Amino acid sequence: MMKHDIGVASKLRKLARVLSLTAFSALALLGPNLVSAKLDKANTEKTVASQLDPYFKALAENNRLLGHMALYKGNEKLYSTTLEAAGNETLKNNKQLKYKIGSITKTFTATLVFQLIEDGKLSPDTTLDNYYPEVANAESITIKQMLNHHSGIHSYTDDPDFINYHMSPQDKTFLVEKIQSFDADFEPGEKGAYSNSNYLLLGYILEKIEEKSYAELLESRIFKPLGMKNTFLGKAINPKNEEAYSYQFNGDMWEEVAQWDMSVAYSAGALVSTADDLNLFITGLFDEKLIKPSSLEQMIELDDGFGKGIFGTKYKLEGSELQGYWHNGGIESFVSHLAYYPEKDISVVILTNGLNYDLRTIYEKMLDAYFGKEVSVPEFGQEVELDEEVLKPLVGEYESETHPLDISISLMEGKLYAQATGQGGFPLTALSENTFEFSRAGIEIEFDRDNNQFAIKQGGRADVFVKVSGGETAKTVDVPLETLEKYVGTYQSDDFPLDIEVMVKSDKLYAQATGQSAFPLTPINQKKFAFKLADIVIEFDAEKRQLTITQRGVPRIMNKQ
Repeated sequence: MMKHDIGVASKLRKLARVLSLTAFSALALLGPNLVSAKLDKANTEKTVASQLDPYFKALAENNRLLGHMALYKGNEKLYSTTLEAAGNETLKNNKQLKYKIGSITKTFTATLVFQLIEDGKLSPDTTLDNYYPEVANAESITIKQMLNHHSGIHSYTDDPDFINYHMSPQDKTFLVEKIQSFDADFEPGEKGAYSNSNYLLLGYILEKIEEKSYAELLESRIFKPLGMKNTFLGKAINPKNEEAYSYQFNGDMWEEVAQWDMSVAYSAGALVSTADDLNLFITGLFDEKLIKPSSLEQMIELDDGFGKGIFGTKYKLEGSELQGYWHNGGIESFVSHLAYYPEKDISVVILTNGLNYDLRTIYEKMLDAYFGKEVSVPEFGQEVELDEEVLKPLVGEYESETHPLDISISLMEGKLYAQATGQGGFPLTALSENTFEFSRAGIEIEFDRDNNQFAIKQGGRADVFVKVSGGETAKTVDVPLETLEKYVGTYQSDDFPLDIEVMVKSDKLYAQATGQSAFPLTPINQKKFAFKLADIVIEFDAEKRQLTITQRGVPRIMNKQ
């Protein structure tokens, strides 16, 4: 769905509600239809549950997931389940606990900003120097650039000193001074790069303008209008209020994780909520209960993959793609996801407090269940014994363009070990010749032997590492640097939602889709390159200024800009 369709979709949903009321008032005449609708809903719920119950049972039995997962059609809950830690096992029930939602908080903050813009108290073009002139480039940084992460302000959570203070209370003065001490990462508007500093400062700006606390603004402008009774700015976890702790699995049982002080996250990530409340929020946002259609259109407009407090996504249906909007969050060991598909009025809410599995896979399976696709039950492999000769080619030093640390893979007493720069080593359990895990930290590593790479997955994040030295290396095609440079540029296509930037780093070719991490391209020949871990092949035609990207058998032609 294009951005200008938002208002249309909203009007259609409102019309549907009017028709429902009409049907209800004429119950004597339309009784059979009403019964039929109830049966359809019941059938949908039954069908979804029959798909998802075995799926989540498998995740629970293998200690891959803790949390609450829910699927909604408008205000109707179609499915929900809760997985709770119980010593060395996971119990399945349907409690609705309260979870820290991390950066989904940013969508709330952005909504408040747009409300003040509509009130004439703020403008997207207002510059930061009106409020915090000591921040680097403040005179050139706009509210709009802070909303869509184009400010260049260094994220305070990436500061090495952050680990020394994030578990103790910090006031506004301390955190602002921290941000003011950083040099800019880049010039304002140059590109998009996620920064928690943007939304911490936006929260403080809201307070300055309204002369009210961030919590008061949330309560009066969002929570009360939508009837959200179980959402609040977090403090120390209170289990008596049905607030969940977060956990890591240590190989034998779930262990509680130390808490942040929520003053540090504040308007960038300190909210606590429930699935029902988050559904009220996201549907209320798109139903124009909080901001005007014109504001919503600005909010969902993407620049380098970044909206203003929200992101875009697509779900593939037969013969088409369904446009959705989302934000996720992570704090302590909480990982959350909130997604909404306006055309179908479907929302997915995932609130985890222990995760040893890929989050994206989970929410896509939930959508699959609703749309009638088969949801296969995952099989979790048992440890396999591998000969040292099979393991030796994996040994070496690996680097990543998307992760700040290098990883060393070593072999000791017939077992692989991984060690990140400056950290202790950890053993890797072999599930196959190419797949390994460290379940205690929810880490999975998949090797691509042919191309001297591996992908490491943890908590819904994936980074690719390329071997730079050591061990046995595979033969690769040598492509001259002058040839690689011909392929450099940004490529676009009308039928592909993301741009692809191709670049050369350390004499190797990399590609990066909008808003995603860069990944290395291994040459097959002088024109064709592969990223095997994602089943991607890219073939360049320098004369036509085109590339053809093929993933899972689907080719797309993109033109260099």
